[in-house]
Amino acid sequence: MRFGYAVEQVFVRPRGGGLELFVVLVALSGAIKHETLRFLTTNAREAVTRAARQLAARGDIESAEGVRLRVEVRGALRDDAALRRLFVQTFESSQ
Repeated sequence: MRFGYAVEQVFVRPRGGGLELFVVLVALSGAIKHETLRFLTTNAREAVTRAARQLAARGDIESAEGVRLRVEVRGALRDDAALRRLFVQTFESSQ
């Protein structure tokens, strides 16, 4: 990462009949930025794919390589390795 942000964490949570993805972005300078993306789907794979494409299309986000992706299940957050791989692969192929 040279100038922009890296996706550090993604939290996938059910909200209002769909899914909300809370994204934490960190710059090399240490600046932290939060984004909330909402999708009208209950399919986590679809929401993660759409979020990765949307974030990759932005000029200020350079990397998702070290992302930690967690899914809320019954009020608890759990790491999801399969969704993480999907997010990283989709992000990289969409840049």
